[in-house]
Amino acid sequence: MQRYALYTLMAFVVLMAACSRSTPTNYYLLESRLTPVSAESLPGKNLRVAPVTVPEYLDRDGIVSRVGESTQLVVAQFHSWAEPLSHGVRRVTREVLTRPMLDNGINVLPAGDESTADYVLYLDVQRLDGNFDQKAVLDVRWTLRSKYNDVLARGIYVDEEDVAGKSYDILTAAESRMVQRMAEHLTQRLPGFTGGRQ
Repeated sequence: MQRYALYTLMAFVVLMAACSRSTPTNYYLLESRLTPVSAESLPGKNLRVAPVTVPEYLDRDGIVSRVGESTQLVVAQFHSWAEPLSHGVRRVTREVLTRPMLDNGINVLPAGDESTADYVLYLDVQRLDGNFDQKAVLDVRWTLRSKYNDVLARGIYVDEEDVAGKSYDILTAAESRMVQRMAEHLTQRLPGFTGGRQ
């Protein structure tokens, strides 16, 4: 009986030691890699990027990837987004839109400014994930509304990019580039609906 208690105690100590040395979590951000914009004065008209919606399978800290061509998903345990994915998509979109929209007489409201705007851009992410050594896919529905909530324009943006490797650095970099291209696409589309140049 005493020997059994000793073995149990030793197993408990080994288990506790293993738990105390867990793998550290790596954190990733979507990036736009743009230079900051400065302006002496801002236009009178504003565009606000509304909070972005993402599907439930992406609404988590762990980075989601797919297994081959199947519908099986893997949620990384030690590779997480440093901010909610919806916040990252919103932030990158604002960063990319700022300079082109300023050139078209529209100020993109910064983070934290939820005041009434002349135009509101809604983004509904349908898919943003990828397969290692295959491809990453982005599928977004977008809507531009006036301050009176009238729909001015709607569109669908779908993109994919090769993922040449098995690291989360490579996967998240591919996802960043797709989100940036989506926002760049909007810089070409939105001015035509806000009275600016197209």
